[in-house]
Amino acid sequence: MIYWVLAAVVLVILLAIIGLWRLLSWQQKPDAYYVETFIRKHPARSSLLVMRNGETLVEEQADEPRHLASTVKIIVAIEYAEQAANGEVDPSERIPIADLARFHIPQTDGGAHPSWLTDVEANDRLQEGAVSLEDVAKGMISHSSNANTEYLLMRLGIERVNRHRERLGLSNHDRIVPFVSSMIIPYEVAKANDLKIFDKEDAKRIPALMDAMSSEAYEQQALTIHEKLKNDHDGSYKDNVKLHAWHNQKLDQIVSKRDTRSTVREYASIMQKINSDGYFAKEVQDHLQPVLEEWLLNNSKKRSTFTRLGGKGGSTSYIVTFALYAEDKQGNRTEIAAFFNDVLGYETIKLENSILAFQLDVVGNDARRAELVRQFGGDSL
Repeated sequence: MIYWVLAAVVLVILLAIIGLWRLLSWQQKPDAYYVETFIRKHPARSSLLVMRNGETLVEEQADEPRHLASTVKIIVAIEYAEQAANGEVDPSERIPIADLARFHIPQTDGGAHPSWLTDVEANDRLQEGAVSLEDVAKGMISHSSNANTEYLLMRLGIERVNRHRERLGLSNHDRIVPFVSSMIIPYEVAKANDLKIFDKEDAKRIPALMDAMSSEAYEQQALTIHEKLKNDHDGSYKDNVKLHAWHNQKLDQIVSKRDTRSTVREYASIMQKINSDGYFAKEVQDHLQPVLEEWLLNNSKKRSTFTRLGGKGGSTSYIVTFALYAEDKQGNRTEIAAFFNDVLGYETIKLENSILAFQLDVVGNDARRAELVRQFGGDSL
């Protein structure tokens, strides 16, 4: 009897291990069809807009405001390019990486900033502890470094970055709030309310206090923290914050819910402006395209297929987004924006691993693009 019980237990454990292994393998495998199916099955959590040669092929929930995650960094890149074109900043200026470190909190960006530092060092772009301002901007896009982004917000001016909402006609776009600073808001809320964030009982009260904050109060708190980080040359402020000692899933979810929102229609329109050659001045395009494109045109196959291929994606535990533009060697121009919100667990991982395959299908596979149009009721090719 005991033998059969033990055998049954072993069998259950073995089946669980096999099931877990299959799930993990499935999550990692890119699948463009998964993205398409997810949009169709979950319209309340998904938005998609595809344009081809000036015509809208697909639009699903195109005007629904959704959180952007790091896709919003496209706006920062545009402001960088405009200031570089106007001579207000010098792309070749050497920026000490210690200046960037003020805005870096380890283990909060999926290893993005350390990975970027490794890359610039391996490619001899890190010299005497400094990199070019252009490399800082490229690292914001290619590696999605939050530290680089927050540094650029400081250098370019947060208010000037936010003015692009009006200049680009983005009436549904929330104001952009500093990325890294926002993560520290729970700590400052606790201090302001005489709570000890490291105490479990006190910590339980913080989510409700954050939920009660107005958008204006939340932004002002983030800007105040941004100034503290700006002056945190010795790292003492971050040491006192001790973010890893109290940051948890609940607080992360609350911060994510305050993430900047816009629509796929607005981001597809931004992609079209960059892809058109006629909206931004040539001098701006000359600074913007390398930042948005070099990381995607990273192999000979892509370079032989596309004249230009640029954009940015973003993800958190609950958000997956991207905006992309492309022009192929035949002169066909495509713009895509897709936003997924309130995704969880395996959904997030599967979407992240499948987005590139979906993008390449849309911009480079006529049959798959036509199939996508049919699936979503479009009538243009």
